[in-house]
Formats: sequence, structure tokens, C-alpha cells
Amino acid sequence: MSIEGSSMVSGGDRTTEVIRHHWDRRAGSFDDETGHGLVSEEQRQAWLALLSRLVDTAPQRVLDVGCGTGFLALRFAELGHGVAGVDLAPQMIDRARRKAEESGLEVDFRVADGVQLDFPDETFNVVVARHVIWNLPDPARGVAEWLRVLRPGGRLLLIEGKWADNEALQRALARPGSRIFARAVDVAAAAFGRSRGPAAKLLNKLLSRKYRRVEAQLPFSGGPEATRLADFLKANSVNDVSIEPLMDQTLWGESPDFPRYLVAGTR
Repeated sequence: MSIEGSSMVSGGDRTTEVIRHHWDRRAGSFDDETGHGLVSEEQRQAWLALLSRLVDTAPQRVLDVGCGTGFLALRFAELGHGVAGVDLAPQMIDRARRKAEESGLEVDFRVADGVQLDFPDETFNVVVARHVIWNLPDPARGVAEWLRVLRPGGRLLLIEGKWADNEALQRALARPGSRIFARAVDVAAAAFGRSRGPAAKLLNKLLSRKYRRVEAQLPFSGGPEATRLADFLKANSVNDVSIEPLMDQTLWGESPDFPRYLVAGTR
């Protein structure tokens, strides 16, 4: 989610840096959160069964975009596929690599931006993203990039959910005082950069608050409804789009308290 490094830069890239910082900071405890990490053998088997049904049993080339600590990438590798996983957050990738090594699985984990991939055209049979598209500032750019690296007839699998409605928060963040705070964070980020000590602690605190503002303004903030995401994919050149609910509590380690689903399509 996982809703992948980069340095502090100016302009639109600063939004990407704020998002990277947030997920880097969460990497250490990410797998401890129910719905993110693997909590039981029963859950592992449920995901293996789901992915086996979605993807041909013959070895495929699979890309896990926004792979986080490698939950889906490792499951695909267990099934015998050739897997690459990319994430903007270096700490997430570090943890994913350690998990692969401990499991004896081979996965090509890379720090990379999921909307600017370092793979040739038509590289993969399958592109999968779990809890990622909601965290993209430009989801249409992401889909276009994922289709670029898919082979003709390849499958795009997006696992998402709808957990919040951020319209009220967006209105609050539009207030003048909130905009002034956002500009102050930008100034501080440019001044402190990658510094250490007290300045770094202040920057971390400011960026954490900045992320909440960025998150609320994302096009799919709070997660898209399934039908909205399906319509979005159709409008962005994805074919054969279908929706499948994913409400089996075994998949998540708990009973889902909001809609979870898969939207699938082909190039």
C-alpha cells in the first residue's frame, strides 16, 4: 500500500517527497497492522488461492507496484512467478528484501516511483497494486504507466477499498490559515533538507502534518468506490473491467469494516 527514494525538491515533486516520508516512517510497524501484514497460515493460503485463480499457473512476469514490505510480491513468488516489486519508500523496500531473503524467495525489489517505472515497454504479464491508486496525486498517469509495461492482453489487478469520505476535511484544509501552514512547511523543508538532530525532528513533525493535508487532497483520498474506480479505468484505456468484492475476513485477518474489492482489467 501500500499505496515507494528521492530527495527534497521544489515544485510538484515535493508532494511525492511528503508521501515518501510518510510511508518510510511507517515501514517499521507496517506489518504489525491488521490488514497489512501476514498474521496466519490461514491468511497466507487464502491469498495464494485468490492469486492462483486470478493468474495463469504457468510462470508469469509480475510487477507489484507500491509493494510496501512485499506482501503480494512474496505471495506471487511463492506461486512460482518471476516477480518485481517497486515502492517509493526505501525503508519499505529494505524490509521487503529482508523478508524475501528470510523466506528463500527471489524478488527484484527496487526503490522507484510507481508512475515513472524503469522497465521497458511490454515487460510484464501482470501488474498488481494493493492500496496504491488512492495514494497517487495523478492516478491517470499511474494507469498509463502500468499499461505501458503490460504486454498486450496482460492483466491489471487493483485491490482497493473505500474507508473514508474526506470532503469535510478538504473544506477545512481550504481555509486561509491552513494554506499559510502549508507554505510554511514548504519553506522549512527547503531550508532543512536532509539535516539531522533537532532540525530533522522538526522537519519530520512538519512533514507528518503536511501529509495529512496532501492525503486529503488526493483524487482518490479515502479510497475510491469500486464502481468509480472501474469507470476510471475504462476511461483510461483499460479493457474488460470487472469488480469482485474481497470481504472474506480470512484475507485481512479481521472482519472488514469497510468495502474491500478487486477491480481487474486487461491491456
